[in-house]
Amino acid sequence: MHFIFDIDGTISFKGQPVSAPIMDCLARIQEAGHVVGFASARPCRDMLPVLDERFHNNLLIGANGAITYFEGERLASSPLPQITSDTIISLLEQYEASYLVDDEWNYAHNLEDSHPFLFNVDPLRLAAHVPMNEIHSTIKILVLGSNRLEELTEKLKSLNTTLHYHSAEGILDMTNVGVNKMAALRSFGINPGQFVCFGNDMNDIPMFEQAGYAVAIGSFDKLLPHASCSIPVGGDTEDRIIAKLEELAFGNGIPLRVQQGIACD
Repeated sequence: MHFIFDIDGTISFKGQPVSAPIMDCLARIQEAGHVVGFASARPCRDMLPVLDERFHNNLLIGANGAITYFEGERLASSPLPQITSDTIISLLEQYEASYLVDDEWNYAHNLEDSHPFLFNVDPLRLAAHVPMNEIHSTIKILVLGSNRLEELTEKLKSLNTTLHYHSAEGILDMTNVGVNKMAALRSFGINPGQFVCFGNDMNDIPMFEQAGYAVAIGSFDKLLPHASCSIPVGGDTEDRIIAKLEELAFGNGIPLRVQQGIACD
């Protein structure tokens, strides 16, 4: 079975690396013959710092599905058309928004060097911060703030993109139309019903709709109806994630899917 994990707010909390107990559990699952992969809003370069090195060559789906790496090599990408990217940047400048743009590996931004979000951008110094005119393949545009964010968001919604609002951080991102985590899984050869997934937010819904079994972390109301069960965020969240993983990987097979969002036992 394939086990696919969102990262932030699902197995990594407050921007910290995934804990050793969860990583060790994933290693046991992998050693037992299951396939472990990760699908995140982060670009692939920023997934590596929060994952144990044992998993750096695993399936990495970054930027909500816009780019896929496997065994350290880029397999696929779906950048925004240049004219769309240029239109978005023009709007962001007009609305004095703070933003970050990812290409397939490098990035550009208009943030102050002290901006807290930059602490999570390329901490391993694997990429380069380049001027906007050196971004030639825009994988994702992240909007971190604007004095007129609601008005800006309505303008952005009119464009032909995939737009996500990340409720926990209060930020939004844009990728090419049709990009999502499930589309990336399909392009890798993982079909509906062939995987278990764990997630916590809006960008996980396409996976949850097609998973054989889906575990929601937390209580995001739009995700719960698509979940087989849910694990609340609290002091024992990691222990409950590990227990559920061991049940699914080493128990009596994957349970029949029940889309009720009930609490995981």
